[in-house]
Amino acid sequence: MDGSINLVSPKNEQLEKEQRRLRIVRISALAIMVMVAGIAVLVFIINLTLPLNAIKHNEDVTLSNTSVLHKKLAEYYLVEDRVNNLSNVISKRQKLPDITDALLAIIPSGLSVGSMQVNSKSISLDISGSSLISMNKLIDNVVTLGQQKLIKNIVMQQLSLDVKSNNYAVSIQADIQ
Repeated sequence: MDGSINLVSPKNEQLEKEQRRLRIVRISALAIMVMVAGIAVLVFIINLTLPLNAIKHNEDVTLSNTSVLHKKLAEYYLVEDRVNNLSNVISKRQKLPDITDALLAIIPSGLSVGSMQVNSKSISLDISGSSLISMNKLIDNVVTLGQQKLIKNIVMQQLSLDVKSNNYAVSIQADIQ
């Protein structure tokens, strides 16, 4: 007979490759299954040790505290804005009380103020007295106020004498700086 006949079947290489692949897939599936089980156990333990209700409660408390602080901060900004706007208005407005005080301070004794009208742009004074010397001092003092730039465009509208009462009357109008 022939000596070249081999009765032992040769290994099938294709079959071995498929078995190796199958073994790798089984091992990786087992590893993934163990990993998923481990993650599930870890999440379970975390849920037991860290109660989510307490964390949620702390979150709610923190949010309510910050919302209160947010309201206070908004009120603070509103008040600060109002103060800044009022400061701007006060700094830009005319110094009417200072000007009227200065005018009333320069009126010599012996003269009396009949009327004073003040608006945003001008001041009108009606003053009467029995002495022309006091009237002259008044006019000089008003001119001095104009030189100090408290008032401008000083106009003496009327100077009159009431013969019956022997009183002089002067009417002065000035623009406010």
